[in-house]
Amino acid sequence: MTSLIKKIVLVCCVFVFSICNAKDNRVVVNINEGVMKPVNIALHLNDGVNSLKDRFLSVVSNDLQSTGLFRTIPNDAFMQNLKGINQVPNFPLWKTINAEYLMNAEAKLVNEKFAVEFALYDVSSSEKIKVFAVSGDLKEWRKIAHMVSNAIYERIVGESGYFDTKVLYVATDKTRRGLKRHRLAIMDQDGHNHQYLTSGNTIVLTPRLSPNGNEFSFFSYKEKIVNGRRIPLSAQVYRYDLRSKRMIQSLNLKGMTYAPRYSPDGKNLIFSLSEKTKNGRVVSSIFRYNISTRQLVRVTDARKFFCIDTSPCYSPDGKYIVFNSDRGGNQQLFIMNADGSNVRRLSYGKGRYATPVWSPRGDWIAFTKFGRNGFFIGVIRPNDTDSSTERMLASGYFVEGPTWAPNGRLVMFSQQDYAHREKVYSVDITGYNKRLVKTPGNAMDPEWSIKANLN
Repeated sequence: MTSLIKKIVLVCCVFVFSICNAKDNRVVVNINEGVMKPVNIALHLNDGVNSLKDRFLSVVSNDLQSTGLFRTIPNDAFMQNLKGINQVPNFPLWKTINAEYLMNAEAKLVNEKFAVEFALYDVSSSEKIKVFAVSGDLKEWRKIAHMVSNAIYERIVGESGYFDTKVLYVATDKTRRGLKRHRLAIMDQDGHNHQYLTSGNTIVLTPRLSPNGNEFSFFSYKEKIVNGRRIPLSAQVYRYDLRSKRMIQSLNLKGMTYAPRYSPDGKNLIFSLSEKTKNGRVVSSIFRYNISTRQLVRVTDARKFFCIDTSPCYSPDGKYIVFNSDRGGNQQLFIMNADGSNVRRLSYGKGRYATPVWSPRGDWIAFTKFGRNGFFIGVIRPNDTDSSTERMLASGYFVEGPTWAPNGRLVMFSQQDYAHREKVYSVDITGYNKRLVKTPGNAMDPEWSIKANLN
């Protein structure tokens, strides 16, 4: 095969998906790279709560289409009005409008609960491939719609759904005096149910949710202006309880603490702590802090290398930590055992690497990369030894701070435009389907989590 043909085949593979029949006759969309042509799905709903029908279908449709894997067929194209989920569809009519999948759903109020049930069909084989039912308070209809989207996505794509998840981020705007304000905010992954959590009296950065969703940690400081320069004061890691919606006292450690993350079991915080060497040079080491016992344990000793070790992140099994350091002269990614032993360099590319974060599956590490060629969001395999698996997902002016969707298929990050407005975007791990995530205003430092307890 000539090199030209190989290149053509490679380019085509990036935009191809296949529908395969597994041994259990499940029909699954196998996504190996990116996708250019989405599958067509018809969403049919008989709604006993008429005021919700259009809004409910809109949420499900937006969820599915946001992945780039689905195209929902407009309802006015339907050639059959199904009376209930037990009615067998006239499949030739659905094939006529090019539907590949059909959701036939019913929604109604049962004992003051909003209940939805649907049957999902593979139109090409005329088979029912899933039945699903869910109910809850009427006020939680959006969450129920997201759960319906999850069920469809999981059955067709074969991956865990993420549509009912939360995103924590830093909202930025300007006060009446023209000063930049930072507020912690949380929202559904599609930008709805938005809430501000802090007032903006202090600078807040890098919010990180705990595994159980009960709390999050973040870096915060006050500042003063001296000769036109912003000088940070009392820079520390804080914790915030989402159930009580109250701040938890900072760690109160000597030196500046920053870049916090939780261990997978939620028992420990790992972060960077600045300290001085004997000759007065300021360096940054990584420490582990037990939340219950308040025991502080050194994980790296930057004093030996006169370096900055920062942005630590655990592997999903808690056995390893990835971090970035300039201990070799240039800022690169390193991996070590959770106790700090067996440190090895991971990245070897040109440029500087920062903010590494392990995929929930453990198969990729996302990072920010910047240098002469600009700013990038990239991924690399944890077992890489020469950067051969490194690839870029997104580029742009000040793209930074990746965070993973719970199923490990998408990366969310912030990007600044030339007018210094920050926005949040998501992209598939193939680099396909970059999209803007809706926020009320400017947004940065996103943190995508499985759940966040707000009740």
